Amino acid sequence: MRNRCFTARLLCIFSLVIILNPLAAQDIASMAGSQKNNKGKLFSDYHKTVVTHTEKSALADFVIKGTVRDQNGVVSGVTVTEKGTTNATTTDANGRFSLHVSSSNSVVIFTSISYKTLEIAVSGRSNIEITLENTAQELSAVVVTALGITRAKKSLGYSVEEVAGKEMNRVAQENVLNAMSGKVAGVTINQTSGSGSSVSMIIRGATSLSSDNQPLFVIDGVPIANTLNNVSQVGNDNRVDYGNAMGGVNPDDIENVSILKGPSAAALYGSRAGNGVVLITTKSGKGVRKLTVSLTSNTVFEKPYKFLNWQSQFASGVFPATPVSISGNILTDPLGASDPRFNPDYVIIDESTSGGGGPELDKGYLGLQWNSPLDENGNQIATPLISHPDNVKNFVQTGITTTNGVS
Repeated sequence: MRNRCFTARLLCIFSLVIILNPLAAQDIASMAGSQKNNKGKLFSDYHKTVVTHTEKSALADFVIKGTVRDQNGVVSGVTVTEKGTTNATTTDANGRFSLHVSSSNSVVIFTSISYKTLEIAVSGRSNIEITLENTAQELSAVVVTALGITRAKKSLGYSVEEVAGKEMNRVAQENVLNAMSGKVAGVTINQTSGSGSSVSMIIRGATSLSSDNQPLFVIDGVPIANTLNNVSQVGNDNRVDYGNAMGGVNPDDIENVSILKGPSAAALYGSRAGNGVVLITTKSGKGVRKLTVSLTSNTVFEKPYKFLNWQSQFASGVFPATPVSISGNILTDPLGASDPRFNPDYVIIDESTSGGGGPELDKGYLGLQWNSPLDENGNQIATPLISHPDNVKNFVQTGITTTNGVS
């Protein structure tokens, strides 16, 4: 009976040891086979085996604790990772952490957004105090608003667009406004004619039918009116367009351009800025410690690619006319009947109008024209009325604009 109890106990202990430590089970099995009656020695060997394994496990499971801070206090949500493993944890709301590492000589990595990554060797320490360095930078644009005042762009209650000076010279332009075309939202830039003519800039559409809707330009604090009044005439009073004020600004001299949209943005400049303000800051020698010389040169060739469909069937005038010698009716030359220069063999061209409904051309008619030659008495000589359908194409030549600058 005693031997049976001992055997039952042995089997229970053997099963328990198999679960706890398979290696120890082999030792117990060998001892049980040799000495079944030696209980004291059996339990002594088993106790040594279990204690030895427990001591090894304790050495392989080192716990470190600590707190993570920055210059403002504790930091939560910091990831604490044992280097070379996936073993990790995070700091709580008080910046505290606790991590089981594989060795007392492990290396622990501390990572968090906007902080520098920090690696710390445990070196047998169970408590570690960590201070992280903040690397976050405030990304805020500063713009010039009015009268030289600089403010953070995100603090403004109105729309402000900026164009850097280097953007003005990516493609050579003879006018600084043409260089800004397509670079600013809500701004329409058009040139009224060919090279050297005025350039119109309209912000957020036209607001007036009686003005040119041009914004106020301010260059280094000096207001400049960029009007288009010199091209408002039509008909026989259509003057030559020699350009407006902004045509004299060198794009190479510009450091940056700020465009203030709407009356709220330009309140400090008064009613003149009702169509917006364009602030231009020119380059300076600030930050340059040595003498520098910049040489720029560009050439622009301009050639028309499409011409308007001009009518070339009738001469200038508002009344059609036929020589009386051909029609046999004096009423066919309405101007000649009351003109002392009347002659039944030719018609008189009305040069005072821009209408195109005068005598028909290329019919063999003669007429007194603006370029008719004079006889010995100073009277005009009638010349044939012929059409010139390509006169505009023959008149226009390839435009060449060369700009050289030294600064």
